[in-house]
Amino acid sequence: MGQESLQSQFAEAIDLAGKSNFSGIVVAEKEGKVIANQSFGYADSKSKTPIDSKTLFEIGSVTKPVTALAVIILDRQSKLSLEDSIADHLPNVPESCRDITIQHLLQHTSGIPGTNYGPVSKDVGKVTEAYLQGGPQQKPGTQFEYWNQGYALLAAIIAKVTGQTYPNAIRELVLRPAKMNAACFTGDSAPEGFQVSIGKSTYGADRSALEHPYGDFYGLQYQGMGGIVTNAEDMLSFLLTLRRSKASVERMLQPGPDGSYGLGWRIADAGEPHQRVSHTGSVRGFLTAVSWYPEQNASLIVLANTDDKRGFFLAESGCRKALETMVIPLPKSQQFEQEFRESLVGKFRLQSRVITVSEAGEGLEMVIDWGGPKTFGKLVKTSSPKRLQYLDGSDDDVSVLLEGQENGKVQSLTILNSSYLRQK
Repeated sequence: MGQESLQSQFAEAIDLAGKSNFSGIVVAEKEGKVIANQSFGYADSKSKTPIDSKTLFEIGSVTKPVTALAVIILDRQSKLSLEDSIADHLPNVPESCRDITIQHLLQHTSGIPGTNYGPVSKDVGKVTEAYLQGGPQQKPGTQFEYWNQGYALLAAIIAKVTGQTYPNAIRELVLRPAKMNAACFTGDSAPEGFQVSIGKSTYGADRSALEHPYGDFYGLQYQGMGGIVTNAEDMLSFLLTLRRSKASVERMLQPGPDGSYGLGWRIADAGEPHQRVSHTGSVRGFLTAVSWYPEQNASLIVLANTDDKRGFFLAESGCRKALETMVIPLPKSQQFEQEFRESLVGKFRLQSRVITVSEAGEGLEMVIDWGGPKTFGKLVKTSSPKRLQYLDGSDDDVSVLLEGQENGKVQSLTILNSSYLRQK
């Protein structure tokens, strides 16, 4: 699939998502170059300002990878160690929690239940004691349980070892080095020259990306786990800066005991043996999803100023599957001999519908023009040499039957019980 085809498929996914209340932007990148960029809706529905790559969104829990990177940088600077007990840096840590390390907080393996939280307070000792109340329910380091407040404790540790506020430390350690020039925090003034989006909520009042979602100040009820406000351009800068630091990537992709969460990132397979590293964010008025592919040097950023998950899922899943179809190579077992590829390449038509088969390295790509909408995917082998499977990123099981030979060319394709004849 070429860049033009990817952009077209993104446009269709975003248009469909927009009909289900999606409002936001999707950006895909490979090797540092933007290869698809689509937006839908308005930054502010009252002023009708269109969303673009500079529009500011709150990213919720995608703040966690930024916090994690700051901790790793402090470890490299020998200002802390991931193996340090949290008691080395926080007040009022109960004896039962002294085996919890900084790495356990990063990996959500502290053993503290994910439901543990505490008061909205600026007193670090009071908050720490409340968050850790009851102690670990499993031995630290043995079981994953997602716990937002663990990242608030990391924010407090960052502030302690740097002698700065958490926001100022993050600016110095991550935002400025990554050239995230527009990035700021809830409660900050709007950066000059950037449109701040208004998030439409399905369960509360609409809010500006810069308004506090919890309480009337940015404290440990939200620091570390959320609160960064940024745009698609800055998120791309963050990912590219992170990828250039092989040491940081290696540390962050150390999986925890369940293998699915590293240091601030979820880790999954995106077609064996390729990795997809990702995180999502959800807060009143805003949804975020970021995926990146270390082996392919590619990434996908989805920012929405609505918390309606129906349209967001359509946008994120549709664009992500299209990108994966493009950038993740087929395994060697699915590569085709040149003679076979040449026999299949070409256009096949059924009335207004057109199928185009083209070579993609030693694989085959297929685009189906349904007379308006298009689907893009790869062809892979099955147990029969006359039948291939069409992978378009959906869960549908679509077979392609190859029929007839003339001058070394397949003459027709049967897909979904319809036959398409080769165009002369």
